[in-house]
Amino acid sequence: MVQSNISAAQNYVIPKNNYDLVKTVNSTTVEYGSYDFIIIGAGAAGAVVANRLSEIRGWKILLLDAGGEDNDFNKILGLYGYELFSPKTWGYNTTFQKNGCLGMINQRCFLPQGKVIGGGTTINGAVYARGHPEDFNRWVSVYNNSGWSYDEVLPYFKKSEKAVFEPRDRFYHGDNGYVTISQPPVTSNLGPLMRDIFKEGGVEYNYDYNGKCEHGLSIAELFLKGNERVSTASAFLDNFRSRENLRISLNSFVTKIVIDNVTKSARGVEFVKNGQKYFAKADKEVIVSAGGVNSVQVLLLSGIGPEKHLKEINVPLVKNLPVGEYLQDHVMFIGLVIRINGTIYNDTLRELLMRYRRNQRPLISFLENIAFTNIDKDTKKRPDIEYIVSLPLNLPDRGSTYVSLNKEYLAAIKINTTSDFFLFTMLMHPKSRGTVKLQSNSPLDRIPLIDPNYLAEEEDIEKLYQGVKFIVNLNNTEAFRKHGAQVVAFDYPNCETFKKFSKGWWQCAIRHMSTTIYHPVSTARMGSDPSVSVINTNLQVHDISKLRVVCSSSMPELNSGHTTAPTIMIAEKASDIIKKYYGKLR
Repeated sequence: MVQSNISAAQNYVIPKNNYDLVKTVNSTTVEYGSYDFIIIGAGAAGAVVANRLSEIRGWKILLLDAGGEDNDFNKILGLYGYELFSPKTWGYNTTFQKNGCLGMINQRCFLPQGKVIGGGTTINGAVYARGHPEDFNRWVSVYNNSGWSYDEVLPYFKKSEKAVFEPRDRFYHGDNGYVTISQPPVTSNLGPLMRDIFKEGGVEYNYDYNGKCEHGLSIAELFLKGNERVSTASAFLDNFRSRENLRISLNSFVTKIVIDNVTKSARGVEFVKNGQKYFAKADKEVIVSAGGVNSVQVLLLSGIGPEKHLKEINVPLVKNLPVGEYLQDHVMFIGLVIRINGTIYNDTLRELLMRYRRNQRPLISFLENIAFTNIDKDTKKRPDIEYIVSLPLNLPDRGSTYVSLNKEYLAAIKINTTSDFFLFTMLMHPKSRGTVKLQSNSPLDRIPLIDPNYLAEEEDIEKLYQGVKFIVNLNNTEAFRKHGAQVVAFDYPNCETFKKFSKGWWQCAIRHMSTTIYHPVSTARMGSDPSVSVINTNLQVHDISKLRVVCSSSMPELNSGHTTAPTIMIAEKASDIIKKYYGKLR
């Protein structure tokens, strides 16, 4: 099973269009029935909403997703890089970037999005990191979204969670949810080194970054049950498919939300499945949960978006809203490498798999520690930098080079997999903003025009540099000497004119070696002003009835963490909002 999936990834060619999804055998549209709620997308949000709404026995739910089923290979966290080259993702790339991604193929960063039941939760790195209380308080104070403060959303984080690791701040965690959260067993000898390095820099150890305080160095908290990944599909759908009022239709590509132009209300959706075009009627609501990119696509194709762009692609305007605007994404520098005088671990992939099969430990050796901090080390403010300690596995090329580095940069990075590790440096709150647009009005066009505009703002470059500088400044400290560690300076192409380790050299490296961690958000963001938002506080599309957007695109701005946990929270809260609206909240 493992070898066949790895081989498939090595040979997979990303389709250039959506022909296989939208081709039809005839021109007729078949009625697919009437449902109270139709949910587009079975990912981090959609699977949750489908579960919670189908708790109401009198409601009939249809859950649509363009992808297919998951499999046992998805459960192995350490091999998720291979799944990014498979039919389980959309295989997107950004547009040509002027300021970032300069060391990537054609200056475009690889930005895959999930196309499988469970969405990104089935194929991602599975980090559970909610963010800082200030993140959610800003949703209220800056974007005027009442009801979304940290104290008001914390119960929804806890509702879905079943935390099983110790120690933890119990007040901040749930014990009875569907999503198991645990910490991986430590498999390398980097723990003492990391604690010494960060402590010497003024960053203390924190046993639970999802607890009272986010700041500090921690063992990663993961969507992990025993040895296996937990996705929203495994947590919220697998044990509930027998519900008579829940219908899950996979390999179903939604091409349009049908909106009554007179009443300005959603009537249902059109989709293609197995070569046949269908129409499903929504008696109560259509809920878009397709993520930060694909939610934009379906809204634009339905006539909801910026008037100017809809005119450019010849889509009749239904409602002028800033769909696809205000794109934010976490940008991450992957060029900070530390080498120790010794061996981190020396397990082959075969040995790791054997331990996984014996249920001795999960195969997740690529990730053990993460740290959240401020440049100024003020723990009262939300973090602006995250460090991810990533251990390179000795994997075939495509499993470890999914960041799409070009040949020159791949050749320049000479990693010793037994003694080197990455300290990925991620900017939590980039100032740069981007857009998602469409190439045309045809669902056949596979790749939306995703322009995150990485590192366009000098402030973003400066903050990432300060994050790198913090580690580099510790290079000659007792902590580094004690463990025989040193920061490695590779010969980065196009940066030769700068002195190694100088500010100019690091900033050049950052522009070439920064990429995405696949967290596009805010493209249909929540707010009170329709000129700068798409949905209101109740996640309803402005001035369009019977239509909501519930996913990462709904977030007003990025959180100080990873995006899966807050997306699940949004889905949990949205489900209660909907139940309350129809008088069904118990």
